[in-house]
Amino acid sequence: MNPLPRSNWQTLEPLLDQALELAPEARSRWLAELSVSSPDLAADVEAFLAEEAAADRSGFLTGVRGVSLAGLELGAYRLERQLGQGGMGTVWLAQRADGRFEGQAAVKLLNLALVSATGQERFRREGSVLARLAHPGIARLLDAGVSPAGQPYLVLEYVDGQPIDLYVRERKLPQAALLRLFLQVLAAVGHAHANLIVHRDLKPSNIFVTTDGTVKLLDFGIAKLIDVESVNDRSLLTAAGGRIFTPHFAAPEQVQGADLTTATDVYALGVLLYLLLSGRHPTAEGARTPAECVTALLEAEPARLGVGDLDTILAKALRKAPGERYQTVAAFGDDLERYLRREPVSARPQSLGYRLGRFAARNRAAVIAGLLTTVGLIAATIFSIVQMRGARLQRDVAREAGQRADAQVEFQSVLLSEVGDEPMTMRQILDAGREVLERQYAGEPRLLTPILLQLASNYAGLGDTKVRQLLLVRAESLALAGHGAGELPAIRCLMADNYRMEGRYPEAWAGLEAVESLRSVTAEPRAQATCLAVRADLAGETARSEEAIAAATRAVGIMDSLGETRDGFYFNLLATLAGALDAEDRLREAVLTYQRAITAMDSSGRSGMLSRAIMQHNLALTLRTLGETARSEAILHEVLIRTTRGDPTGPIAWQPLIHYAEAALTQGHTDSAERYFGVVVTQAVRDTNLYWEGRGLYGLARAQIGLGHLSGVPQLRSRLAHIITIYPHVLDTDDVVPDIDALDGMLALARGDSAAALVRFQATLKRHGYFEGKRQRRLRPVALMAGRSALAVGDTVQTLELARIIAREAATDSLAEMESADVGAARLLEAKALLAEDDSIGARSALARAMVALRFGAGDAHPLTHEAAALVKRLQR
Repeated sequence: MNPLPRSNWQTLEPLLDQALELAPEARSRWLAELSVSSPDLAADVEAFLAEEAAADRSGFLTGVRGVSLAGLELGAYRLERQLGQGGMGTVWLAQRADGRFEGQAAVKLLNLALVSATGQERFRREGSVLARLAHPGIARLLDAGVSPAGQPYLVLEYVDGQPIDLYVRERKLPQAALLRLFLQVLAAVGHAHANLIVHRDLKPSNIFVTTDGTVKLLDFGIAKLIDVESVNDRSLLTAAGGRIFTPHFAAPEQVQGADLTTATDVYALGVLLYLLLSGRHPTAEGARTPAECVTALLEAEPARLGVGDLDTILAKALRKAPGERYQTVAAFGDDLERYLRREPVSARPQSLGYRLGRFAARNRAAVIAGLLTTVGLIAATIFSIVQMRGARLQRDVAREAGQRADAQVEFQSVLLSEVGDEPMTMRQILDAGREVLERQYAGEPRLLTPILLQLASNYAGLGDTKVRQLLLVRAESLALAGHGAGELPAIRCLMADNYRMEGRYPEAWAGLEAVESLRSVTAEPRAQATCLAVRADLAGETARSEEAIAAATRAVGIMDSLGETRDGFYFNLLATLAGALDAEDRLREAVLTYQRAITAMDSSGRSGMLSRAIMQHNLALTLRTLGETARSEAILHEVLIRTTRGDPTGPIAWQPLIHYAEAALTQGHTDSAERYFGVVVTQAVRDTNLYWEGRGLYGLARAQIGLGHLSGVPQLRSRLAHIITIYPHVLDTDDVVPDIDALDGMLALARGDSAAALVRFQATLKRHGYFEGKRQRRLRPVALMAGRSALAVGDTVQTLELARIIAREAATDSLAEMESADVGAARLLEAKALLAEDDSIGARSALARAMVALRFGAGDAHPLTHEAAALVKRLQR
């Protein structure tokens, strides 16, 4: 049959799913009802079903059914058995078939009508982007491609579980347990929203729960993949036009063809929670056709369930207008957390005016003008009386906030006038600000507290904890006297942060716990976020990264719910969260969080700030850990340019300097590496800094060996050996191992003495416990050089052992297997060793993997990529 137009298919797909699930008699009744409400749609559905029946009678595809798709290989996976079928396509259980990993996956073969031939390449590219979603509550999209026959397919993490509604019903979960399960769903959806992906089709069949109670969202981003031919997205989180959706879980804006946002997913989540709590749909209970579902969606109001504040939360999530719902799932989740803790929720019951307006909208024909006028007057009177006191209170609060904000602006203006045109350092400006503070605001203590905190933050940026503490103590005394009492919890948490900056960690923890014991921090969300941010920083610095992740995540959620996502505090929170994720080896999540922070800073006009450069720098280091060395070097080069541009005549910051030099050396840009390692040494000698001199000398010696400038290396080696004896902490680095044996091995290898080189490299690896399982990433270069030396002396057994250890350790996930330069280098070494053993089949397989990983991880211009390409050509002859 002729494929349906793509736009039409998006509308028909859920209807066909529904029709195919019905028995013949029930299907006939359903079609009759549909033909009354939507004749054109009913005709299309009947035509599709008729052609399918005719194809069945003629034996079309019976041969395929007899043969089955079991055994078919798509990419790295072999299909085993069909798991399900729907209008969108079929789902198969598959096994990994390429020998790299063992494990199952779910392969979804999509209907060709969903993606045209011109969209297939874009479909493949989009799949690689969505594969980067990394969250324990989201079934990973492992791969996406198009079969040789032209059929698009998706490879998804296989989830052994059951739909969430069935899971809840069978276990008869109590309300608290149900809400905690639902919070897992919100966390997963929030992760995708943070990465600019809206699901658009959240429903029980797309949300599975495993036997251990872990939520797994399915099909996340698949709607985005299906939409590959949409052009010119109007914003990062909104899109318009036809969409695949399920009528029972669609938001009003979906059926009206309006823009879709994160609030669209919030509505579907509200429907889901209502259904889980009550067992019935909030608006479409009893609806028999899709048209009736849509009518109820637009006009009916959900009935209250009699569960107190939970009704209020549900009402907000299910508002008809997107702007009146929770704008983020974090805000939705915060209210549920408050409900579980029996605290007041942020959502408020719908006003009388709102309910009257909804009533009038539903009953326009029945409501006469006079009655409307009377009801309106009564409602206005009641509203005025009830709201009067609240309005006055809000007016006073707003006036106070406005006066405080005006005072801060005035303080900045006075300060600038005091500074004048003379060049001043930041410290001089801040010291002048303290004098202005005493002169201008000593008599207005209620306006003084926020300015004191502002100055304290600035001194913290300079690392001056003494002055910061003085300012915080002054602010505390004012708060205790009643001038800004709401600031007291935040002030005391910042005092704890001051201890952290001084390295006084026990006192910092004690200060935080003292604030927590007051229980007052929960009263004001911004103060709570401040304390959580301090806790996250402190936990991150004291090797409690899981606690840091929890605190930072909670703080980010609070700021999201407040809508305060465009200031330095929020960006630093994201950076703290990313650093903690990195420390827990949740590297993909760390990368996405750094990128989220950088994008947010750019969108708020803060692309030139130093904090952004620091985030970029840390992002680059995480990418390096993942083996994506080409991206890492490019980012570090940009950071180096930014940091030197601010003060071209001054010293270059150590971290971006040394890390760019290391990245340049890794990428084969040895002349650049030699130059910047030389700068490190020059700066360190001038500052009498033995640590950085040792780091620079080790890098400079390696760069000169790489360039063939061997004559100067012995002198550099001698100085490095001297530094190591008096300052052994030069070995404490996450990047490389400044080791004399390793340096001697490189020098021997450059001179052609592979046997001597192997002895030296083995000595380094043994000393650091590499063969006992202590396989830090920083030892991989030494292990690779040991493998190359072993191959040169004919020891292919040791070469293969080292190559496979490196590949296994570097392949942190399936994406790293394809994008890590470390994996690529190891696979290339493995291929060469297999060739030396006359195993050409194994060598070709290893070489194919090496080419993919090197091209994506190290780049096409990398020397190893060229070496692998040359070897491929040689084997093709």
